[in-house]
Amino acid sequence: MALHDELADLRAQVGPQIFDDPVAFRAAFDDFVSEGSASTGEVSLLVGAIATGALQRLKDQLALGADPATSIAAQGDLLARDRGTSESDGARWALSVLAHASGAIPADLVLTRPAVPDSLSTPDRPTGSGSDVVDPGPTHRPTVDRAGPSPTAFGDATRVAGKEPSPDPHRPTAAAPEPGRPGGRRTNPLLLGAVAVLAVVAIVAVALLFLRDDDSPDNTADDQATSDGGDSGAPGSEDLLDEIEMSEAGKTVRVQLVRDDTEAFLVLLAEHEGDYTEVDRTPTSCPFLDTAYDAVIQDQGGRQLFWGWQNNGTEGYGEYGEVQIDEEMLIPFGIDAPCPGDG
Repeated sequence: MALHDELADLRAQVGPQIFDDPVAFRAAFDDFVSEGSASTGEVSLLVGAIATGALQRLKDQLALGADPATSIAAQGDLLARDRGTSESDGARWALSVLAHASGAIPADLVLTRPAVPDSLSTPDRPTGSGSDVVDPGPTHRPTVDRAGPSPTAFGDATRVAGKEPSPDPHRPTAAAPEPGRPGGRRTNPLLLGAVAVLAVVAIVAVALLFLRDDDSPDNTADDQATSDGGDSGAPGSEDLLDEIEMSEAGKTVRVQLVRDDTEAFLVLLAEHEGDYTEVDRTPTSCPFLDTAYDAVIQDQGGRQLFWGWQNNGTEGYGEYGEVQIDEEMLIPFGIDAPCPGDG
């Protein structure tokens, strides 16, 4: 009997709660499953899938109508990364076996058991050691020979600058104008008065401009928009369905799932000058119908996320994507299945 069938029998005898506790599952596995049905590494993979929460996340996504193959692949990759290996075939196989055993997927979606379990793989390690790094030492700048002018040149310049021409005894000396004589310049009092009046007019005009700008309708409208909109980044007519925060290298962004009537959007907000503002948005692949409920966004790790909702009377909708935090960009992966209600 295949391992996934034996685990399905275990569920029938003990109950579905056996897949919620890794310790209870391991004890039941040793008591009910035939010896030799799984290697030590494979049993470790099955227990790890329960202990890390990968199986529960997979069942939650399948309940929302996510594609089984895509969800198993995504959660299997995360499980492999949590276990410190880049080989994910074994992790995906273990999740598919547990998903069938718990009644989440049919038997034909169980993946083929890999030849070598992932648990036997060792994590990738750097080949170089810290001692191989050679310190190049401080950087030396080439010495530039900046030869100054010769002392002779400085001496010649000093002598030329210090030599003053002798006064010419035959050159007439200009006499200072006597007071009241036409030769002297006098300031026109009318001109001084006109300059003073112009200065006063300019100051008053500038003051009026500042007062008008402070009371302008544009500023009032901007203040009203700021008080109404807040810092959520979504227009006032949109409903916020769910929101999460994601961080990388000290930078935190917010991802919102919003709706406007039947249109739904994924919105990315980044912090700029102390406020979170919208930097990117992308529409969802399916509309938010009147029968939709329980909309969620889930952080899948590794900058990946899942969003979707359930629908009364039809299958749910779910989609995966990626958040480029440094580039402030949303990248949806799209879906292959038709939207709920499309027939």
